[in-house]
Amino acid sequence: MNEIRRDELGKTALEVRKDVVRMFGVAGAGGFSKALGIVDVLVYLYWEYMKVFPCERGRPERDRFVLGKGAAVPALYACLARRGFFRRDELWNYSRLGAMLQGYPDIRTPGIDAPWEPYGGAIALAFGISMSLRMEGVAARVFCLMDEDEIFYGEALESLVVYSSDGPGGVVLIVDSDSDGKRAAHCLEGLGRRVLFADGHDFFSMEAVFEGLNRGPQTPAAVITLTESENLKQASSAPEYGAPLSMDEVESVLSILK
Repeated sequence: MNEIRRDELGKTALEVRKDVVRMFGVAGAGGFSKALGIVDVLVYLYWEYMKVFPCERGRPERDRFVLGKGAAVPALYACLARRGFFRRDELWNYSRLGAMLQGYPDIRTPGIDAPWEPYGGAIALAFGISMSLRMEGVAARVFCLMDEDEIFYGEALESLVVYSSDGPGGVVLIVDSDSDGKRAAHCLEGLGRRVLFADGHDFFSMEAVFEGLNRGPQTPAAVITLTESENLKQASSAPEYGAPLSMDEVESVLSILK
């Protein structure tokens, strides 16, 4: 990746964030900070690292993506729309009764590979998908993005214990942290996983870490993405946290993001 490509990804991420804020505005929803924070990670994955085919969504060799961070679902929708999986107009019907894009993902939605699994269930689902692909002889990776707190739920811990040493390959575990990530790292290392840290707002940092997954000790790894920036904190605190976002507040947040 060169600086020109880095800047292109940055511009894409900014437009995705704007779409996320607009989605919350038209839906009259609030609490969008986690969705904004994860955008750069999703943009890197969907535009630079994962093997996806928006116009051929059924190709078996495509990479699969499982989202455990439920509050970030709007960010995933906005990325899928910008990537060409469905019309961007669908974003403005987010969370409406009967609309394609509901509060949590449905596998009938183009680009969605798995439903949302709460309380740490995403990693179990990701391992299950990976095992199924291997049984079918399909060489595809499964990416699982979870919130830092999720890995401490029983189902997640049990899955990580079972698949720590000789579990199915092809699962790329990404743990998002809006702190320093040390608590998650301590847990994952205790379960036999190699932990790599990436700045979740720096595309060069993410490239170095993800491209290095297959180098070094051949032990199961996890990438901890650190996603906290002053700009996003300022934008997220513009309206009262968690309160429904009015259209006037949408314009206020958008002006901060520019």
